Amino acid sequence: MKIRNEIKVGVIILISLGLLYFGLNYLKGKDVFGKTIYFYSVYDRIDGLTRDNPIMLNGAKIGRVSDVQLMPDKGNKVLVKMEIQLEGLLVPDSTKAIIVNQDLLGSKAINFEFPQVMTFNNPSDTLIPGIEKELGQVVEESLAPIQAKIERLVEETQALVAHVQITVTTINETVKTAEDAIGSIKHATESIDTMVTSQSVKLSRVLDNVGAITANLRSNSENISDILENVATISDSLTRANYATAVQNASNALAQFDSLITSINNGEGSLGLLVTDDQLYRNLEQAALEIDKLAEDIRRQPKRYLAPLGKKNKNPQPEKPRDANDRVIYQNDSI
Repeated sequence: MKIRNEIKVGVIILISLGLLYFGLNYLKGKDVFGKTIYFYSVYDRIDGLTRDNPIMLNGAKIGRVSDVQLMPDKGNKVLVKMEIQLEGLLVPDSTKAIIVNQDLLGSKAINFEFPQVMTFNNPSDTLIPGIEKELGQVVEESLAPIQAKIERLVEETQALVAHVQITVTTINETVKTAEDAIGSIKHATESIDTMVTSQSVKLSRVLDNVGAITANLRSNSENISDILENVATISDSLTRANYATAVQNASNALAQFDSLITSINNGEGSLGLLVTDDQLYRNLEQAALEIDKLAEDIRRQPKRYLAPLGKKNKNPQPEKPRDANDRVIYQNDSI
């Protein structure tokens, strides 16, 4: 019996479709020939969870997300259908289906967390939803203390830098002051060197004079010895003298001098009046001033005073300058 070509083509197409179906399911991780059970969970948000994302238990893949549906009538919550492909797996009651981050790229998965007390439920039950914190949020929370420490370290570093700047400024000022001091010392040294150089001749003369004096002392050492012997002899004579009489005479002289000073202080005598009476002192000063004026006038115009004697001054002297008290200011005339 001959098979028609149309039947052959149809069979080939069916086989191809079957292979395509099994291949796609295999690539999706779905076991077509195995026993499959389903669980559901309702989430407020799924943070990028999509179909075919894996379902994990203790780090092992046990299934996949088969469907994700938005429920507008339930406040826009999301229904996630989970396909468990591990045959014989018993999922206890109160199991949590937590959406977790698979890697740093943001790939999602559902991780089953079994409770401590295990009571098993039937397939197709709704599991307790849960969602893990975003990796960025976890990193941010982890880095928050480090950030605070870094900020504190930056503030302390800024304070340290400011202190270092102040210290550097102070050091620069100190160095400048030291440079100025060194410059002053250098200038003083140069001045001393210049002075020593310029005064070297005088220093040589002084040293020569000192040498001459030393030579004179050496050459006159015998005379000096004689003088010292004479001084010693005089001292011995004074030692042997009658000091009591000399002391008594000195006491009498001091008593008389003290009496004289007392009289002067009391205004007795001409000297006492001169010392104690201001009027007498001013009169004497005025008289001296008048005498000085008269002498100057006689020197300047002698003919006024010589005319009665029949003489004339042929060489009149120019008038001398006077100060505020009308005293003559004498000047040295150079010859």
